[in-house]
Amino acid sequence: MTSEDCSITETSSLHLDKERQSDAPRPHFATHHEGSIHVPIPCAVLNVVFITVLVIALVALSVGQYNCPGQYMSPVPSNSHVSSCSDDWIQYQRKYYLISKKTRNWTLAQEFCSKHSATLALIDSEEDMIFLKQHVGRAEHWIGLKNEAGQTWKWSNGKEFNNWFNLTGSEDCAFLNSTEVGSTACKKNLHWICSKPAK
Repeated sequence: MTSEDCSITETSSLHLDKERQSDAPRPHFATHHEGSIHVPIPCAVLNVVFITVLVIALVALSVGQYNCPGQYMSPVPSNSHVSSCSDDWIQYQRKYYLISKKTRNWTLAQEFCSKHSATLALIDSEEDMIFLKQHVGRAEHWIGLKNEAGQTWKWSNGKEFNNWFNLTGSEDCAFLNSTEVGSTACKKNLHWICSKPAK
């Protein structure tokens, strides 16, 4: 199909309309816009397909940039270190997060994070909390907060929890979902969130 196939001039459109008007009476509900250009159906379909592909490509690029922004940054000098993230890790502020699709108990989830140079998620701020709640949905996800043998609650890095948010439940391991941070039995199999500093 050439570009000539996709174009009809205004004058030919008007000429065709005038011929139709003289050949048959026009129904009272028909509309007529003088000077309008009629585009053949195959060209309209081609345009819709092209625009759809373009939109999909732009969305794919923006999602890729959100998930691993380091890949889309300008080149840096060879003597500086830039931490890369895989497709599964999401960067937010100064941390990378991994939200698991599998389930494990708290200890095995912590071991998984350790193998990736991370810990179960350490949540330092209200902004981090809101971000994670938006990404985990209703499913419960282990975070790096545990009550060892009835002592005080501590984060995976050994730092004591200062009760800056409300923790519900009376068990020993903490989880997060879109509505709360609670505690449950550490042996339960839940999804988990790993976190590590962005370098």
